[in-house]
Amino acid sequence: MPHPDATHGDCANTTTLYGRARVSAQRAAIAEVVPLMRGAFTAEDLHRAVAAHTPGIGLATIYRAIAAMQEAGALASVGERDGSALLAACARNDHHHHLVCTGCGRVVGIECPIDEATLNAAEREGHLVTSHQIVLYGLCSRCRQREGA
Repeated sequence: MPHPDATHGDCANTTTLYGRARVSAQRAAIAEVVPLMRGAFTAEDLHRAVAAHTPGIGLATIYRAIAAMQEAGALASVGERDGSALLAACARNDHHHHLVCTGCGRVVGIECPIDEATLNAAEREGHLVTSHQIVLYGLCSRCRQREGA
C-alpha cells in the first residue's frame, strides 16, 4: 500500500476519471477512492481500499474500471512492483515519463529524455521506434532525509 504521506506530484488531477465512459454505481464508488490513493498503487491496493468503503466490489470490476480510467487518460501505468502494474493518477496530456519514489510511492511527471538524435540513430540502425516507456525509480527528497541518504 502506498505510504500515507505520499503525493501524486504534478500528474494528479482526478476530476474526470472515466471521461465519457458509462459510470455505474460501482464505478462511482471506485472513483471516490482513487483520489485517496496517494502515489503509485496496484489494482490490488485499490481493491483493498475500495472494499474498506464499499464491500462486495470484485477485483474484476476494479480492473475494468482501471481500464476505463486509463482509456480516459486519468490513470497511467508508471512501472511495476513485485510483478504487479503500478498505477497513478495522471492527467497530463503531453508525452512524458514518471519518477516513482520507492519509499513513499510519490509519482512525478518528467519530460521525455528521448530526442530527435536518438530517434535518428535508431533509424540509421534500421529500427522504427513506434513507442517507448521510461520509468525512473529512487527516493524523493523527503524519503532521502528520513533515511539519511
